[in-house]
Amino acid sequence: MKYFPGKVGCCLLLAGFVLLFGCVVQAVSPEQLGLGLADVGVLDMSIVQDLKYATADNFTGQILYPSARCLLREPVAYRLLQAQRNLRAQGLGLKVFDCYRPIEVQRKMWKIYPDPNYVADPASGSRHNRGASIDVGLVDAKGRELPMPSSFDEFSERSHIDYMEATPEALRNRQVLQTAMVQAGFQYMTTEWWHFDSPDWKIFQLSDADSRLVPSPDAAQVLAVAQPKRGSVESFLWGFEKTPHGWDAVLGPIPVSLGRAGIAAFDQKREGDGMTPRGVYTLGPVFGYAATAETRMPYRQATDLDVWVDEPASPRYNQWVRGIPPHESHEKMRRADGLYQLGIVVGYNTAPVVAGRGSAIFLHVWKGSGQPTSGCVAMKLTDLERITAWLDPNKKPQIILGYQGD
Repeated sequence: MKYFPGKVGCCLLLAGFVLLFGCVVQAVSPEQLGLGLADVGVLDMSIVQDLKYATADNFTGQILYPSARCLLREPVAYRLLQAQRNLRAQGLGLKVFDCYRPIEVQRKMWKIYPDPNYVADPASGSRHNRGASIDVGLVDAKGRELPMPSSFDEFSERSHIDYMEATPEALRNRQVLQTAMVQAGFQYMTTEWWHFDSPDWKIFQLSDADSRLVPSPDAAQVLAVAQPKRGSVESFLWGFEKTPHGWDAVLGPIPVSLGRAGIAAFDQKREGDGMTPRGVYTLGPVFGYAATAETRMPYRQATDLDVWVDEPASPRYNQWVRGIPPHESHEKMRRADGLYQLGIVVGYNTAPVVAGRGSAIFLHVWKGSGQPTSGCVAMKLTDLERITAWLDPNKKPQIILGYQGD
């Protein structure tokens, strides 16, 4: 039993559910959101990535991953970076074939090839499902893949580490890779020369997080908003903070209202569609009508001269500007209805700005429970004040919009 600080009313968490004003709300865990996963490509761009399951070039012949991100538990990722340093000193490097694997993908693999010697039973899960395993090969200084006794994911004796009927070059490459990974703290698998486990894999829980919704490694504060039920604009927001011991839930559940048309599919948000964009985005600055606000975030006061340009053809599209632009569609930042008396800019469609992909996505004050927005996330003023007071720019806050709550 745990009580959440900064709650809305009395909030009791029991067996993964929250009782809020007599309504049962499913709680979300850091594991469900993939908050303990780090993006290897962000941590070290020198590691070559060829994520086979993000393509059809794998034993299933299907594209299984929605994105080509190599995600690992943070301690495991830093072990991999050490192995890369070991190899770089020899003029070599790593090529990554697979990292974190959602359980849903494990089920698909098992259905196609139910052999526990090569594919883990999803009933117990794979170490890949914990973000604690990595499949890698070897490249030279120019990034060219070096030969091994077998191809990746070849389910034969040639993939075994004791197979010796390969060329001397392939055997040497296999040994160099194994040595570098073991020196970095990994354990090898006897039936797959490419597969290495972190020795502490048991401490990591199984995860089924969507790789497209995992925040960047530098984010130490994360807000998360669940996908609402079909036909509903009502959802809940949670807040998490990274500590030396992991991720703690510090806010929520906070009732919120979303766009009148729900949450868009990935990359499908368009100007004027009334949908909240799905994805992971930065937060800030905070804005409002008052000269100052109780927040550590950068703050901007909205005046009668401030507008947000929502005209796709404008060179200032999706930007806050001072001065009413002639002949350009815009939204006033100081409204008579008070919805923007306090708000937070969501960094959607900003780098780069793409015309027509949507603009002016904020966290702001709601009209009331169940009242839809034009695409923003709205809530009670008191809840928004709690969030703005909590956010810390040094912790690189981000927001996850549209995780699956079930």
